[in-house]
Amino acid sequence: MDMHFYLRRKVLFGVMIVFMFCLGLSSILAQLGDVSYAMSTEERLELKEEARDMFYHAYRAYMENAYPADELMPLSCGGRWRGTGPSRGDIDDTLGNFSLTLVDAMDTLVVLGDLEEFDHAAQLVVQDVNFDKDVIVSVFETNIRVLGGLLSSHILAEYLQQRAGIMQWYKGQLLDLAKDLGFRLLPAFNSTTGIPHARINLRYGLKTAKLESSRETCTACAGTMILEMAALSRLTGEPIFEEKAHRAMDELWKLRHRSSDLMGTVLNIHSGDWVRRDSGVGAGIDSYYEYCLKAYILLGDERYLGRFNTHYSAVMKYISQGPMLLDVHMHRPHTNSRNFMDALLAFWPGLQVLKGDIKPAVETHEMLYQVMQRHNLIPEAFTTDFQVHWGQHPLRPEFLESTYFLYRATNDPYYLEVGKNVLRSLQKFARVPCGYAAVKDVRTGIHEDRMDSFVLAETFKYLYLLFADPSDLVLDLDEFLFTTEAHLLPLSLARNSNYSVVTISEQLEMKSEEEHEFARICPNTLHLFPESVRQPLRNMVDGVCPRRVMRRRLHAPDFQAGNPDHMKLVKDMGISILTLADGRLQLLHTVANAKSTADAEEGLLFIQEMIELSKSQAHQPDAPPQAVHFKTTNAAGAEQTVVINAGPAHFGQELRGNNKVTGRLTVADPLRACSDLINPERLKKRIVIMERGDCMFVDKARRIQKAGAIAGIVVDNTPGTSSATSPMFAMSGDGNNDVTIPVVFLFYQDASQLLQAVGQDPGLYVTLAEKMTSPQGKESEIAKYMSKAFSEKSSVDSTLERLKDSMQEILNRQGDVQTTVNKENTGNGEVTQMDVGDFHASVEFDHSNGMEMIRISRRDGSGSGSEGSTAPNGLQPPQSSTNTSPKQELLKLPKDLLSPGMLRLYLETLQKVRLLSGEDPAFHIQKLSELAQIDPSASSGGPSLENGNEHKKDDVLIKVDTERSVDSIVPSDKAKKEEYASDKNERTSISSSRTRGENVVKKKVENGEENRSKSENEIKSHEEL
Repeated sequence: MDMHFYLRRKVLFGVMIVFMFCLGLSSILAQLGDVSYAMSTEERLELKEEARDMFYHAYRAYMENAYPADELMPLSCGGRWRGTGPSRGDIDDTLGNFSLTLVDAMDTLVVLGDLEEFDHAAQLVVQDVNFDKDVIVSVFETNIRVLGGLLSSHILAEYLQQRAGIMQWYKGQLLDLAKDLGFRLLPAFNSTTGIPHARINLRYGLKTAKLESSRETCTACAGTMILEMAALSRLTGEPIFEEKAHRAMDELWKLRHRSSDLMGTVLNIHSGDWVRRDSGVGAGIDSYYEYCLKAYILLGDERYLGRFNTHYSAVMKYISQGPMLLDVHMHRPHTNSRNFMDALLAFWPGLQVLKGDIKPAVETHEMLYQVMQRHNLIPEAFTTDFQVHWGQHPLRPEFLESTYFLYRATNDPYYLEVGKNVLRSLQKFARVPCGYAAVKDVRTGIHEDRMDSFVLAETFKYLYLLFADPSDLVLDLDEFLFTTEAHLLPLSLARNSNYSVVTISEQLEMKSEEEHEFARICPNTLHLFPESVRQPLRNMVDGVCPRRVMRRRLHAPDFQAGNPDHMKLVKDMGISILTLADGRLQLLHTVANAKSTADAEEGLLFIQEMIELSKSQAHQPDAPPQAVHFKTTNAAGAEQTVVINAGPAHFGQELRGNNKVTGRLTVADPLRACSDLINPERLKKRIVIMERGDCMFVDKARRIQKAGAIAGIVVDNTPGTSSATSPMFAMSGDGNNDVTIPVVFLFYQDASQLLQAVGQDPGLYVTLAEKMTSPQGKESEIAKYMSKAFSEKSSVDSTLERLKDSMQEILNRQGDVQTTVNKENTGNGEVTQMDVGDFHASVEFDHSNGMEMIRISRRDGSGSGSEGSTAPNGLQPPQSSTNTSPKQELLKLPKDLLSPGMLRLYLETLQKVRLLSGEDPAFHIQKLSELAQIDPSASSGGPSLENGNEHKKDDVLIKVDTERSVDSIVPSDKAKKEEYASDKNERTSISSSRTRGENVVKKKVENGEENRSKSENEIKSHEEL
């Protein structure tokens, strides 16, 4: 046995000596030949410390906000547990409620030299982690992350006991956990072929209906078990783990295509049939090739070297196409199966370095580096012309892994510069206050609430090692091998077993080494200079995919469906918008409908932003509804409290319960607060009003907070919107938690109430607070009534304007449309008369008081109006065949004009019906009459005078005073008014820019004896409809 081990190790070390000689020669020549990227020792040490800080920023965020959960959610700053949040599909199979991130990251602490924290982490894992859980997990992920992490930490704990004299308490507890987990994974190998199932229940094994019927797994899932399982067997003395893993690798080897020697991607574990025959070196197959070579290095098993050489020759023959690696059909290897590459293939140059094939490693790495520079981060998949195919970037480590191995092999400082740029990109595009967040799309930079365990286990480990000198480490890395999860397994494991043998049949099956072009590779000395290899590829990506700077005109968070400019922009992008029955908008992007190619590309980005915005808002906790309170004086001189519904924000201080903010108002300048503020000292200790648009809500909040504001109110910039007719929403943030003041949102019409009040009283104090509810969670009746009443008042102006337009349409529908119009100038104003069908209408406008009166009446049989007037110019319009009254036509108006609030206000002022609610109608009549400025005593039926005209009891009168509508908050001081007026043109109107006089709508009902109950029935029917 000892002699057998000696001979195998002699062969292995002989190969490694040749390999290291080749790499050493390469390093010397590279150092002599490429000095343009030389990095000073000081800069390298600074980058090493920055990489260390990056690790601790993420590690502490996890430990303080997520542990003992499996992962950190960096945007929510909380822990992700299995089964407690919305399902993310297969990606959740990585989680098992076993403190995944800590187990996976423990050995990185040793690499960084933090032995005290490693000791603490090991104690936490021993104390808190157990695997007796009814949860289904991925066999592959649990093996490489959890089992590998436990084994590596056990080995390092004993290593530190022997060499550093610490952790004397440790008695193999981590290995016991690893053994327990190993036995729980073993049932996965119970398949017809011995190839493991993809998933396992940690408590019940395969004894669930879902798992018993499972059939498929990926090649990498089944072929990435041998290192961890063999290490577990050799550390515990239980051979079954290694036996199962060897059998699985043997079966996979048999399934290769005998002509091309390539492997497929997905297979049936019982029949051994290929389900997906596309072959590459990326997702679904990558680590199988890696473990073929590393099983030989770690275990000294020659058969794995033979297998790797066979596969490697096939990959370089069919899949490697210059610096690119493109998937092909395993049975038709000269035919590409897809036209894009995925980010996982970035590990391949590092594996080529271990193989000793430096030149193609340099080429592929250079191509990947240019893709990273083009898109800031390497997208999850990119096309052959280097455009983004899948935009995600979950902070994967594979590119850094290859960069580290190339630097170790060549000592070329160029790779330190590469690492520096990766570090800068991570800091700029992924760092958030609570760790590092995955990037959902490299084109938009939108974050995802996700930080996988491999970020701490691999990404920051390789980044630190790239800038660290071997003398800086407490470990001699030449004594260890990195697993696919960057866990450390000692090369000394090979002496613990003589299990590995090569059978006679397999020896005959293997090709001789002479038949393999890449069997024993030492870099050709003519190509040892990495710079000379990279130079021809210098502009490879930019030459095919030129960098184009896109100036975005509209971002999803700023989009407003009521803004005509925005609607035109999205139409130019090829986006059509449909309004669903529930008020939601449906967006459809059609490239062919875009105005130009650039517009189509911006439309795609806009849709992606909209999808991510929708997802992020759906997962955010509900923010409590807010309200704006202030006191004012009504027409009768009584003080009253006004409560306006306001929308909350997903950033800043949250107003709940008794937590409220009170202060005086001021207006931001510029109004939208999207650039540097003018005279920011005016905002100090004030509640600042801003207008929506041009930038994100949270950016506005940051600017006024910096100026010293105590709160903010964002006002909608679309005229006519109100909380009574538009659904309230919560303003979204950007994932950062730097805003500490409260900010609320007001619709346009709602804000006009506030601005009118401030116009009357510039010193008005306003309170922002949570919207008050009763103890049972229902809105109090007083708050509900006041909110609704003032919403009705604020929207009545625009509604009446629409009623006038609609009444004109009613007139136009009365028989054959023949219209006569006559304008007369009177002493005080102007009168316009119009005859349409059976109706006569006159519009009287009095310049002296700004009052407008519209009279609509049915003409009598002789063609005269109700006032006895004749049609102008003696024209007699044709008689209509219909007898429909304006009142009946009114019931046919669009539903949005006859909303319950508007209809109730309209009908109460007519005093034809009472409120249909069960409450005291007298109270509502009084309140609604105050709003409409109508004397409720008019119901007595006596005649009344309006502008000298007598009205009978059936006449209709709605009178609304809108004269105080303001363009913005105007100071009362005359000098300040003039100063304000000078820059008024630069301001955007918050409230209505139209200053209306009193609108009086008078409608003469044709039949004065019309039955009251009939009217009530018609109205009830309409409300029910």
